[in-house]
Amino acid sequence: MKTIAALALGALVAGCATVPAERSQVALAAPDAIKGVHHVGITVSDIDDTVAFYSKAVPYEVVERRMVPASSLPASVLGKRSGAVEIALVRTPTVFLQLIDIDPASKAPPERRAVTGPGYTHICFQSPSTAPKYDVFKAIGLDMLSRGPGPVDLGGYGVTYAYGFDPDGIMIEMEQLAPAVIAADGERGARRTQFPAWSTHIAQVPGDKAKMVEFYTKVLGYGPRRELPESKRKTYDMVVDIDDIAISASWFDAGNYELEFWHYHKPKTPLAFTKRMFDAIGYNSVVFEVTDLAGTVARLEKEGVVFVGPAFDLGGLRTRYARDPEGNVLGFTQNLTAGPSRSIDGMVELNSRVPSTPRT
Repeated sequence: MKTIAALALGALVAGCATVPAERSQVALAAPDAIKGVHHVGITVSDIDDTVAFYSKAVPYEVVERRMVPASSLPASVLGKRSGAVEIALVRTPTVFLQLIDIDPASKAPPERRAVTGPGYTHICFQSPSTAPKYDVFKAIGLDMLSRGPGPVDLGGYGVTYAYGFDPDGIMIEMEQLAPAVIAADGERGARRTQFPAWSTHIAQVPGDKAKMVEFYTKVLGYGPRRELPESKRKTYDMVVDIDDIAISASWFDAGNYELEFWHYHKPKTPLAFTKRMFDAIGYNSVVFEVTDLAGTVARLEKEGVVFVGPAFDLGGLRTRYARDPEGNVLGFTQNLTAGPSRSIDGMVELNSRVPSTPRT
């Protein structure tokens, strides 16, 4: 149900404003001004329905919800310029999710994106294998993509995997971890198991993975923790429901969250610059929390990162968007007045931000 759509727009626009461009010289921020991933942006057909669905399976707490004029968001990322959009901020144990409904008065049809990309394809929820969320998601109606009656044991190392589509056609991954795998992570593993499930990463499938890895190395100030060379396995085929695939991958750690980059060599991921917009159902952005937005923008502009649209304030957070080499939206946000409950401080860290020797 669209519970807020009928509210008067004029009463709901407070706290959203475009910020004038910086005119004075700005000192460059160090890469460690990036604290981690603040939120993953997701365009949905109905916020109530999305929250109701995921709340049955994983921790999914709405901490803020508001209607704003569509024109409050930069035209470079949202084509809709009149009327209202609804935005909800959802807290999970590791990261926020920002849900956007661009047409609160009606429900958009489902839209599925190809597992082979390009673009953002899924986020992942992990759970202990002793209480697997795969079973819960299957019971509540997640449309499983992966083959077989249960999650796929990829390589016998204590983790099983599956992909599935929610009612909007948005894909998620489910990973089930054996107790020994969680215990091997020490204190971090123990912190995770305070919760029945947690989100670990967002995946992107670029047409040119090497160029994307180079781009994010500039953004984060360090390279990937792990690299997977071009590989084939029958169990890969089972996870994505495509025969004889060949894939490679890279993983970056950002403390509370991971960035996962896959490339399909067979079937080939298309290479193209696609100007991704928030108007389409699905994952729309990855936004990093920073301690110095102006300094981070200045540093990244010097590195050649292309920013799109002005900075804007919403709910005490100041945000600026950019595009990666293939047109996907990333962003940077600074908590000005939103308070500690809207920052990622205190969320469960998955890994150190310091890269280790890559492994396969």
